[in-house]
Amino acid sequence: MKNLQAWFKLNGKNDLTSLLLLLITANGVFEPLEVALNRAWGVAKNRSYIKNQIISLGLIFVCGGLALLSLMLTALNSQWLSAVSSFNAGIGVWISLLIFKLAAVPISILALFLVYWLLPNRKIEPARVAPVAILVGLALEALKYVNRLAAPWLSAKLHREYLVFEHSVVILLWSFAAAMIVLAGAYWTARQDREDPLSLEGT
Repeated sequence: MKNLQAWFKLNGKNDLTSLLLLLITANGVFEPLEVALNRAWGVAKNRSYIKNQIISLGLIFVCGGLALLSLMLTALNSQWLSAVSSFNAGIGVWISLLIFKLAAVPISILALFLVYWLLPNRKIEPARVAPVAILVGLALEALKYVNRLAAPWLSAKLHREYLVFEHSVVILLWSFAAAMIVLAGAYWTARQDREDPLSLEGT
């Protein structure tokens, strides 16, 4: 909330050009992801560029809305704790952080579920992708803690080798790791169809 308020004070109003560029850039993530998920499910034909952009835009708004909902719930809980609790400041901050963490996990799982379910160019039963969305969501949450544990060693190593490009390389490395987890989940879910080609009829 503090960052958003500061941003609005600096900008004064929304810049529609920046918003449009952000949407176009974010849309670019889903096109290769659709191709990868189609490959996992054994689907030979990808959507047209226009259809992909429409579905990607919908996913961006839904996933972004879920993220904002998580932040809003955390902020409301923080205000409620400050108003009614008798905890000291340290415990209040810890509880607020715990609530944020607990809210973030199901939001991430729901976003993954929507991607696994809607993005491939075929009909998929929701029940087939729900378990893997849960497992992948938990794995990505665990990856955050691996990142925190490895951060001191990794930061020192990358700073020696890449200097000013250290943070860019960190983003690339962890994005690659997260992408491999997401795609592994897709391949795990679609393994039955790969073993039984007849199940792909009608895709």
